[in-house]
Amino acid sequence: MFLSGLTIRNVRNITNSTIAADKGINVLIGENAAGKTTFLESIDILSRGRSFRTNRVADLVLKGSDGLYVGGVVGDEKTKLEIKKGGGGTKIFLNGREAKKQSEITEKIAVQCIHPASHLIIDGPPSERRSFVDWGLFHVEPPYKVSWTAYSKALKQRNEALKRAPSEADAWEDKLVSEGNVIDEMRKEYVKKVRNHFELIRPQILPEIPLSMEYQQGWPEGISLSEAIKKTKKTDQERGSTQYGPHHADLALRINGEDAQRIISRGQQKILANIMLIAQAKDFYDKRQDPSIILVDELSAELTLEMQEKVLERLIETGSQIFISALYDSILADILSETGAKMFHVEHGEIAE
Repeated sequence: MFLSGLTIRNVRNITNSTIAADKGINVLIGENAAGKTTFLESIDILSRGRSFRTNRVADLVLKGSDGLYVGGVVGDEKTKLEIKKGGGGTKIFLNGREAKKQSEITEKIAVQCIHPASHLIIDGPPSERRSFVDWGLFHVEPPYKVSWTAYSKALKQRNEALKRAPSEADAWEDKLVSEGNVIDEMRKEYVKKVRNHFELIRPQILPEIPLSMEYQQGWPEGISLSEAIKKTKKTDQERGSTQYGPHHADLALRINGEDAQRIISRGQQKILANIMLIAQAKDFYDKRQDPSIILVDELSAELTLEMQEKVLERLIETGSQIFISALYDSILADILSETGAKMFHVEHGEIAE
């Protein structure tokens, strides 16, 4: 699942660049605003249809152009992936054939991002942590996508019925419960595996903070999902939405019994989030025997040099393909150059080896 080639056109300040990537570490060196982050964003756009910095297409398209293009070649099979975004909407292609859904490309290129807002896995809303879990399951457990799609449809239909015809909501409960239980079991098993990796990695990076990670299912413990939905049927009708189910699940992250986001600094949150992502990448490789792709932007932000080195060591151990940005003449750039990484120089939107 490694990315062997990438073409970027009209993304922010990159007008037209094509590069051949290394299977291991790829380093983007340049000054601020040179285009390093844009390069990383482009890989994210190819994989997920959006950037880790923004969901607004207008913010991504080079001013004066009618749209952006990102194309990539992945894996030993040389699968060609392409995405175009502009005023006419989004078009995606798989080996030259127009695809119907972004997920058709996402299945071929698993991308994780470590960036200045990664701390939101710790400090952000539950949706951030659900996305973390769902990313892993989407890529390592193919049946998960089927169950999540069926659950989402049943949830949407039930919510619409609750608003316009409450008596019709019951027709969707069996499907909601059956698929919800499948999702819940898969999430619990997945979190357990990632937690095992996390507990091996954390002492090597941040031994002084004993973070615990517990999956919360999205309805009260001790009762079934079916019971929870039946008990809240009246209030669901009043609200016009389903208040219990996997769509309200969360990861409880605690330190000595207290919520982690309340007692640790932003820098510590970022380190712990990085460890979670590294644990997830390790699980991906163990399950697939294939590298995921990790984008690392501004690793130096809020982290000491010693901590950067620790994170890098663990990242390399995941077996992932890594794309990482670094400033010219920075110590991080010097460290990376000694790893045998492939170096790219980025200046004014131009990328050269």
